[in-house]
Amino acid sequence: MNISKWLPIEDTAIQEFVKNCKKLNMLSLSLEKKLGNMLHGKDDCYSELEAIMEGLDTTGKLFSKVSGDHRVAIASNYKCKHWREHIREKRLSVMYLSLQVITSALSKYLEDRVQLVYVLRLIEFFDTLLALNSVTENQCTSVVRNTCPSMLHPMRKLSLTKILQVIAHIRADHCGQQLIYILLNLKTETEKMESDYPSSDNSSMEVYRALTENLSPVHENANVKKETTEENTPPEIAMLNGLLTLESHKLKPLFDTMAKETPDRLGPYFIKESRSKGDMRMSTKARQKVIAYYQEVLWGLVGTYAEYKLIWRAIGFQGEACNQWATWIKKLACNPTLPHILKPALQSLVDGLCLHITTVTWDHMFRKAMVAAGYQNSKYINNNYENGTYTGLMFSEMFSELVSLSNSCEGSNWTVAALEELPLTEQIPILHRLDHTIHTCRLWAEGKARQLANMWNMDQFFRVTQIDVAASLKELSNSHFANQNDLLGPECSVHVMVCGKMRAKLVSEVNANVEQLKAVPAQSIDVLASVTRTFSLANLKLMFPSPKYWKQQFDEIPQYASKYVEDYLDEILKPVVNATKTLEDPIQQKVSCLVLDIMCEAWLDHIYKNKIKFTEWGALQLLADFGAVPTWLMERVQATPNLLSTEMLRRCEGVGRLLLSQPGHRIPMIDKTIRKYQDEGESSPTRMPPEMYVPNQTQWLELRAQRNNYFSFCCSGLRIVSI
Repeated sequence: MNISKWLPIEDTAIQEFVKNCKKLNMLSLSLEKKLGNMLHGKDDCYSELEAIMEGLDTTGKLFSKVSGDHRVAIASNYKCKHWREHIREKRLSVMYLSLQVITSALSKYLEDRVQLVYVLRLIEFFDTLLALNSVTENQCTSVVRNTCPSMLHPMRKLSLTKILQVIAHIRADHCGQQLIYILLNLKTETEKMESDYPSSDNSSMEVYRALTENLSPVHENANVKKETTEENTPPEIAMLNGLLTLESHKLKPLFDTMAKETPDRLGPYFIKESRSKGDMRMSTKARQKVIAYYQEVLWGLVGTYAEYKLIWRAIGFQGEACNQWATWIKKLACNPTLPHILKPALQSLVDGLCLHITTVTWDHMFRKAMVAAGYQNSKYINNNYENGTYTGLMFSEMFSELVSLSNSCEGSNWTVAALEELPLTEQIPILHRLDHTIHTCRLWAEGKARQLANMWNMDQFFRVTQIDVAASLKELSNSHFANQNDLLGPECSVHVMVCGKMRAKLVSEVNANVEQLKAVPAQSIDVLASVTRTFSLANLKLMFPSPKYWKQQFDEIPQYASKYVEDYLDEILKPVVNATKTLEDPIQQKVSCLVLDIMCEAWLDHIYKNKIKFTEWGALQLLADFGAVPTWLMERVQATPNLLSTEMLRRCEGVGRLLLSQPGHRIPMIDKTIRKYQDEGESSPTRMPPEMYVPNQTQWLELRAQRNNYFSFCCSGLRIVSI
């Protein structure tokens, strides 16, 4: 069944509009294909640029015709709305591809006059499509794909300034490479001259000639007039001037082509007729003005590319080399004969080097510190460096570098005017890294203290918590932070105010972290104290003789200590005493006495909690074991008098005597041994008996084993079984 006769007859305007849209769609698809092949194909694909120009005018006219048709019938028709939106998307796609081809072609054919004609025509086509945006409906975003970052920004007309900006972005990478090549030669020659090597002026001029050998005869003839001036110019400045001249000369084909093909783009004041040939060309004054603008944009961008070339391809990322280069470039920038246009590039290069020193160098040192810390996870891995550890050395060197950089950003005389000149922006990332490094160092020391204490690796424990932390605090003590809060007022700029407030906040955080780092040595000793008790009880569980051993009865008095005593002291106390020999005397005495007290207290707690009974011989043996501790201290570790006179040794002796005392025995308040010294006429302090150092004496008396009673069977109601 045919229903066409029931449909209304379409307006001729709608039919014409749809026909033009379909034709334009086919032309756009063909143009997109050719432009895409030029972008993603081989270099010879740009030979199709001439073929593209043939249908470019037709495509542009159709775009203008379709976009400018605002008749009522077309505007209200659904089919026309669909085609209008479709053509709008095609226009954006063609514009995007055209812009990419223009950018790529300018980098390839900047000095090819034939190809530049086609590039300029493509630029005219792009501007024509861009102008249609103001007359078409634009109710949605202009982004075709959200994966295309360049489309997130609105497109601009490709005026002369925009074209120069595009060329500057293209040429910045190459110019940065040439600038670094020249600087490398200059610095090498400077170092040779300072080392009394033969003069290298010839090599400098050879580099200069290599840069200028491709210039046209016209440019060479112009330079002949300046031979006298160039002879008086230093070789390094002549090389840089040659680079500027060579780069400016590359724009000559573009200016000549634009003056002939698209004079309207330059304007009437930039064009004049040549007297010799009669054709149109750009005036000398206008050319100088345009070249000056191009050089300003170009060398403002070169610093970023030159930084990458210098750091990552030429000298490496080591901080010392970057620091030497920054100093040398600063000295070169102060040369009065240096072209003024190059100073922004050199200053950008210096800023990049300084920022690199504070970021990448810190990253490198921080990574080395973290890798070194990973090798301390075993008791048997030696990570020592002098009195400390290699990890601690990495942290102290990092603190030294950061403190030096931070102090270099401080001023001597603080005034409101001086705040504008201080490098507050450069100091803020330094303080960020300093704060993070102190925090990381503290966490590393605290975590390593717990780990090493549980492993009872006393050598590494005291190296980390005492020596490494002290070395880091010594480097941090060299930091100087001037107080500038009083100088921040309404007369300061917003930038200075924000940077000053941020700096003050970071300084307060740095000082707070330093105070927390200072508390690490004392906190680590508390950790050691808690671990010592657990470690001592665990060793006693394995070493201490069984209860039957202490219930033995012999007529002989024990002369020697039990075997477990030496093992116990060697396992617990000896590593501590040996590890603290290099520390200061107050710390050494405090730690040694603390560990001795805790291990003796654990010794007594183990006896009491297990309710071990002692016969008279067992009590004498225990007393001999306690008495062997001072002897071991004097013979094995050469203990100090403070360690030998600790109260815990007296308490242990008191426990042994309590176990030997008879029921009802009264303990004298003065030690009987004092009378011996007094009878001999020697002065001796009055000491309490050892039993008085023991708290809860009655509880210890319960641990005395009952004596054997041979009549116990007769007196008891037990039944005797004969064998």
